[in-house]
Amino acid sequence: MTKISERCRKILRTVFRGIGVSVVSLIIQACYGILPPDEPGCEYGMPPPDYIQEISIRGTVTAKKTGNPIFGIRVSVVIEETEYWERTDKYGYFSLWVPVQDVYQLKIEDVDGTYNDGLFKEQTWTLKHNDTYSTLLIGMDIEE
Repeated sequence: MTKISERCRKILRTVFRGIGVSVVSLIIQACYGILPPDEPGCEYGMPPPDYIQEISIRGTVTAKKTGNPIFGIRVSVVIEETEYWERTDKYGYFSLWVPVQDVYQLKIEDVDGTYNDGLFKEQTWTLKHNDTYSTLLIGMDIEE
């Protein structure tokens, strides 16, 4: 009788060891996840030397008098003799992607004349790099 109980203990001990190893491996995978494969398409490490970092300058242009958004306003930035520009949409929203630098000269001008409820005065804003992290609200006055 003791031989049978000893044999059952050995079998149960082996089964519980197997279950224990399986549970430990699942816990380790849950903690660390599945590591991504080493493929050339993955983006790890430093960017290549010819990589140009860009930043977004975005905002809304409204009329100061009415508070309504202005459609068709041209917003531009000149960086190293290259002009980046965008026109506002029907909600007065614009978004420019430009190379990163410390200071930006933002030029806001009405290029379509009186089409959008009047001719608005041209403006020039100086933005620092930290100012580009928030959405700009630009109010424009009508020329009289």
